[in-house]
Amino acid sequence: MVFARLFMPGGQAYVGGMSSLKVTFDTNTLKGAVTPDLCTSEPDHAAYVAVHEALKSGQITGYFSEAVFALDALGRQDKVDVVGGARIESQTYTTGPSAITISIGSRWPRTPVNQQFLDRIQAALALGMRALIGPRRMADSLSVQGFGENFYEPFASAEEIIARGGKANEVDAALARRGLGRARAVCLGLEYSKRDDATGEWWPQGIGRARNKAERKKVHEAINEWADGDAIAAHIGYGNDLFCTNDLGRSAGQQSALHPINRAWLQDTYGVEFVTISELGQRVAP
Repeated sequence: MVFARLFMPGGQAYVGGMSSLKVTFDTNTLKGAVTPDLCTSEPDHAAYVAVHEALKSGQITGYFSEAVFALDALGRQDKVDVVGGARIESQTYTTGPSAITISIGSRWPRTPVNQQFLDRIQAALALGMRALIGPRRMADSLSVQGFGENFYEPFASAEEIIARGGKANEVDAALARRGLGRARAVCLGLEYSKRDDATGEWWPQGIGRARNKAERKKVHEAINEWADGDAIAAHIGYGNDLFCTNDLGRSAGQQSALHPINRAWLQDTYGVEFVTISELGQRVAP
């Protein structure tokens, strides 16, 4: 079946006279959705194939959070070193005989990204998928460069940018009040700084103080939760239909935004509908 795909104001897609499903893919479902041939041994392979075909036809309009690349693409070791190596820097320069400009911002270490992950992102973009901008906070907001203008989903207007960003920030703050999302990494960084009597340091510097394998594992898990929280906040901010993930937050328990209790809160409060790749495959299968 061939679908005609048209984009309407605000980024909403219509396929063959029907509204296309706007689906946000978590990191754990993105690989199979864009490259199902790499998942032939997995139980959900048939679902991945069905979803892949739906992405190709436009039956699904696919998205992924910028955190997929900015955080999830980092290896276990790199997550500690990159976040822990972040610093606030300032520059002072003259702009005239009686004028001085002071610029303050964050600087994050650079690290090579696994080629397979780069290939996955390129495959997603080739399918028409786009990244979602997540919450925007002072200094530690995520931002991806190097993929060109087609990496992020475009906005129809300045008003839309403000509305989506405001909603994502609202969700980010609500997650933080429950100790979810980025809050877990922040709390861990502050804990390690306090332990080492490093008063007044920025929380990512505390992350870099992880002393052993067990602490680095805690940091790794906290940064994974940060990525999940930003993805959910972006999903809500953009008003997408479904959040596709196979992660039930079992390892972290109620400290995970994807735990069933927190899922129920997200659904009741923000209308988030979670689906597994199998459930999504059943919805779009011919």
